[in-house]
Amino acid sequence: MKFQNLFLEELTLAIPGFTIQRFAYHRHSAAIDEVQPHKHNHSQLLLYLRGRGIQSVEKGTIPVMRGSLLYLPPRALHGYIKSMKTIPLSIIYNFKEKKPLAQKPISLMLTPAVLSEVERILHALIHSAEDPENPSPTTVALTLSLFALLQENTLGSQDPRRAIHPVTTKVRKCLKQSDNPAFKPSDLALELGEDLSSLNRKLRNECGLNLGKLIDEYRLELSCQGLRSKQRSIADIAWEAGFQDPNYFARWFRKKVGQSPREWRQGL
Repeated sequence: MKFQNLFLEELTLAIPGFTIQRFAYHRHSAAIDEVQPHKHNHSQLLLYLRGRGIQSVEKGTIPVMRGSLLYLPPRALHGYIKSMKTIPLSIIYNFKEKKPLAQKPISLMLTPAVLSEVERILHALIHSAEDPENPSPTTVALTLSLFALLQENTLGSQDPRRAIHPVTTKVRKCLKQSDNPAFKPSDLALELGEDLSSLNRKLRNECGLNLGKLIDEYRLELSCQGLRSKQRSIADIAWEAGFQDPNYFARWFRKKVGQSPREWRQGL
């Protein structure tokens, strides 16, 4: 899909506790390598989808890359310095909060599964936003859905009561220890000594995902790790992620992230 900037300005999308004022999906200008430190009166969520750099926050610095999500409370001093040739690509939400989530900035990394969902919503949003000045109900719903996903992940990182997910952790550990990332859900359930239906029910209660989604999450993680090494062939990366057919792998990868493996690699 050809890249296009998307700006939804002067918004007043109100949901309990929040008012979204602006949504932006864009690349930095090719001529800009640095954004000078500045402040806003609103809160901000900032997600990096491509590129690498250094985000200055208050008196410190944070390395940022694909998957880096930052929450900036009102009046937080922040800036940016590019650290590679690739032009950064990011999502930004400006919003007002009834009560700020935190007094200091928050930085975290999204999992491959969450990034896949972000990009799925994002691509649907781009296709729906034919007239950014007069957003349709579909565009509004997708804008809110994406905001909720990012906000919930930020909130989860700060919740001291955040649930421990023993079954989910057990499944992920089994996948990482296996030499076969192409597990069928039924085979993995057997490996874990669980009934598939019962295991999926436990997983949905813990993390909202089923066994097939967790397997895909791990295979996507392997794929992205492999693609970061530009010396490796896509066929080898596909094989390592459990795909015997590189063409099928390319179709699967595009369905997950909205880009072919080659396009994704070129954006690093």
